[in-house]
Amino acid sequence: MRIRTSRKRQIAGRLRKPKKRRTRKRRIKKSVPLLPAPVIPIEAVPVTPDLVKEVETDQLQLDTSHDFQAGFAKGYQEGRYAGGEAIIDQMLPPDQMLPEVTVEQIIAAGISMYREHSLPLLTVEQVGDQIIHALDEQQPLSLVRLGDGELLTLAQEIVMPVETVRREGKFLDYAGVKVPDLDIRDRLAEAVLRADIVGIPRTRMPNYQPLVSPVFRAYGIPFAERQWTDSLINYGLCQAGYLMRILRNRRVLVIGNMAEPLSAVLTGYGIAIAGMITPVNGARDAARIVELARHYDFDMALVSAGIAAVLITEELARLTGKVAIDFGHMANAIVKGEAPITE
Repeated sequence: MRIRTSRKRQIAGRLRKPKKRRTRKRRIKKSVPLLPAPVIPIEAVPVTPDLVKEVETDQLQLDTSHDFQAGFAKGYQEGRYAGGEAIIDQMLPPDQMLPEVTVEQIIAAGISMYREHSLPLLTVEQVGDQIIHALDEQQPLSLVRLGDGELLTLAQEIVMPVETVRREGKFLDYAGVKVPDLDIRDRLAEAVLRADIVGIPRTRMPNYQPLVSPVFRAYGIPFAERQWTDSLINYGLCQAGYLMRILRNRRVLVIGNMAEPLSAVLTGYGIAIAGMITPVNGARDAARIVELARHYDFDMALVSAGIAAVLITEELARLTGKVAIDFGHMANAIVKGEAPITE
């Protein structure tokens, strides 16, 4: 006897079978993540000559950087010894040592013995006060500054061979002098002799202070009875707050390739700009610039024109009876916002 299954159960039975199949499928899907994650074979990234070169270059740069740092440290250490301790080793008698005295202490003691031979330099305050006094009294005053460019130019064929000057002063063309130029050399020496205040470098780096004495002796420029200051006096005046005191309520003539942007910044500080002269095409352009400047009504001139600035500053002050300052890269610092003008 057949027992017929109710229709409801038949339907339920048919429904359960697909569930088993779906369950098995789900289990298969769940088991997939348990397998190792697929890895892109190395062949999927084409190994081209350019890729190999790039990897080798990166590694070389890392190695080179490390080697450079190590070499720099070694060179610095050897140079410090050669410039200090080695000299002491040579000077000390063979039966003596100074084990508890540093090279700095020895140098300081030596400098104190030579203090009476030192060249006095005007301080920032002294220079600033002189400039203000000249402006108030409407007297001429020229402030020029000597750096490695001016000193190398002065050294041509009188202290150094031209080839040495050319090698040491590869930047001179940019600074406004095409070596050799003996005419500019001689005019530069005359300007230094006539200037009221001359800034000279305090740093004893090559082509800075070590060149001052040989150059001055060659031209007969005396150290005595002259007014000297630090060649970075332009920065000192700004940092000490003298620049605003100097420029306020004055008619300022701005000269040099930075004349336009510098004038715009000074105007923002409330400084009256009497005029701008730009560009300055090297040291041989100095005479033309001075002639143009003489037609302006101004109280003082700021000159940023490389080596030409020494020639322009001295002659302009002498011919017009005004104050002229060799302003140098101070103009760039002010324009870039690196040296705000404060009081």
